[in-house]
Amino acid sequence: MQRTVLIIEDEKLIIVSTQMVLEAAGFRVESATNGEDGIAKAKGQSPDLILLDIMMPGIDGWETLTRLKRDAATAGIPVVIFTAREHSRGHQKSAEMGAADYFRKPFEPDELIELVEKHCGQKA
Repeated sequence: MQRTVLIIEDEKLIIVSTQMVLEAAGFRVESATNGEDGIAKAKGQSPDLILLDIMMPGIDGWETLTRLKRDAATAGIPVVIFTAREHSRGHQKSAEMGAADYFRKPFEPDELIELVEKHCGQKA
């Protein structure tokens, strides 16, 4: 069965490059360009993993993560914080908020695939 990854990211180029890498590795990829749409897609599609950017228009990644973890329909989906910004407490904060991992972009394709394979299938 093909596993699905939802990318919640406002940068189209990052969505496209991430999607190309993951689809080549056999994953189905969905995307949303903001937190509100990402939450709606997560509820409707129940992906195996969410890659979540922090800096987005509207609600940011931290608020999106809070809402995903608060909703019974999405609370069990593993979320990986996927950010270009080095946040001094990013790793710690993401773990405290219930994220499965913290991953920096730009990324090496092999590292991204390894990360996604590690966390896909860990739905609660």
